[in-house]
Amino acid sequence: MSDQATCSAIISFAQRLEEASSKFYEETAGKYAEGREAFLAFAKECMKSKVLVTRTYQETISDALEACFIQMDLSDYPAEIALNEGQSYHGALETAMKLEENARRFYSDAAEQSKSLLATIPRAFKKAAERRNSRKLRLKTMLDKSK
Repeated sequence: MSDQATCSAIISFAQRLEEASSKFYEETAGKYAEGREAFLAFAKECMKSKVLVTRTYQETISDALEACFIQMDLSDYPAEIALNEGQSYHGALETAMKLEENARRFYSDAAEQSKSLLATIPRAFKKAAERRNSRKLRLKTMLDKSK
């Protein structure tokens, strides 16, 4: 994949990332009763981030915005993640932490690369990155308790 992407491509990727993350957490909630409530809350948060980023983009879209390119290679940020067959609860938490770190890195990089655009776009990316970091910290606490 190219190391340049349009704003539209970045937003589409963010939407896929949040949908895949939400699906992951819903499936995880179905497999591990111990963290069910937290995983379902994480799934809802993913969809809130999707709405935030999408709405921000739709409110600020213009020809000038679409004509710009952002220096990002989206293949550096895998959007799909799944549980392994028979994975333990502890292993599922580790997988979720990897997902959160990857997503946080994507949003942080997108915020940095889009800072020359209208301020609302990098702000939305930063908010999504903060949510991912917060979720990673909650997962770390859950992981520590599962030992």
